[in-house]
Amino acid sequence: MWFGRLISIFAGIIIFIILLVVLLTHGGKKPQPNPIQPLPSYAGTNAQVSFTTDGMVNADQLHRSIRITVTNSEITLDVLKGYNPQIIRSKTFQNNQEAYTVFLKAINNSGFLAKTSNKKIPDDDAGQCPLGTRYILDLNNEGSDLSRTWASSCGSNVGTSKAALGAIQTLFQAQVPGYDTLTSDVDLFATAEQ
Repeated sequence: MWFGRLISIFAGIIIFIILLVVLLTHGGKKPQPNPIQPLPSYAGTNAQVSFTTDGMVNADQLHRSIRITVTNSEITLDVLKGYNPQIIRSKTFQNNQEAYTVFLKAINNSGFLAKTSNKKIPDDDAGQCPLGTRYILDLNNEGSDLSRTWASSCGSNVGTSKAALGAIQTLFQAQVPGYDTLTSDVDLFATAEQ
């Protein structure tokens, strides 16, 4: 009789150890975030893509950036001032689902989401390529950054983006009617107040 109890206790200890091992090896894993989908799959959502050209590192009152944001209903051009960016000029244009879908496919084909695997390049672009420009590529959905990469005028090894930058920049600027006129007075390299 006591032999049966001993076997039951031994079996209970074995089951407890197995459960403990399973919990320690699998129970502590955090759920993985949803992977980023290809850009065209966001066409029917509230996702927005933006491209920011950030000027040279200079005084806060001189610093300028140009941001283009595209959604399925509008395109916005913002001229920003300072390092805590304040919008000093904004122009919005209507967009539609079909145009947005084609645009997302175009920037997807140009590698908008492509990121370098070089771990030595910082994710934060602040202070990088200080005498040149930084280009920030952002995918945002419902207020959450899904992807944020950057490139620079200092060469392909200075930035986290592997996108075809020239194509991406041209595609974003082409979304804004009169882009050249609207930004002609923005000095991204100012060293004195005008």
